[in-house]
Amino acid sequence: MNDSTNQTANDAAEHIVRHFQAKGFDGITEALIIQIRSRGADRTEVEAAFEAAQEQDKSPPLQKYFEIHPYGHFSDFRSYDEAMSAFNSDLTLSLRNEFPRVFFDPAPVVIDDSLASGTKYDVIMKLKDNVEGYAIAVLMNDPEASFLDYIGTHHGKDWQEIMGDFEIATASLGDEINLN
Repeated sequence: MNDSTNQTANDAAEHIVRHFQAKGFDGITEALIIQIRSRGADRTEVEAAFEAAQEQDKSPPLQKYFEIHPYGHFSDFRSYDEAMSAFNSDLTLSLRNEFPRVFFDPAPVVIDDSLASGTKYDVIMKLKDNVEGYAIAVLMNDPEASFLDYIGTHHGKDWQEIMGDFEIATASLGDEINLN
């Protein structure tokens, strides 16, 4: 990646954070854009391996089936280097288990880990369909709370309604940002 591509992706990450803050998700203060590439296995094989790992209470074989590269980052509370050093611990098991969907499903894809808190990523989303064998995904973080806490601050709303609002915001954002 050259510096201008990296700056464009960093600017996009900041735009994503500001977009969701403007939509009422005030606590979202970090976005990490990643590129995901398949290592060549088909969906059936990948899903079977991930399901087998879940049944055995093991971490899914993410590195065996996917190459993951950071692409852009923005955070109000930590640097890129800090985010990268914590990446493996901040990518929750719930989100790891959904990488086959993120890679293989058409956009938009929004997957949440409603129990994530602290620096752990709350959401992974894919805004656009794969291009040239890569999926571009965004990991987002609300370090002050989990999305379950967010529900508690928005009386009269339930999880499905909030995630529906989130998916609508995600779809509209996909039209605004072009990372390819």
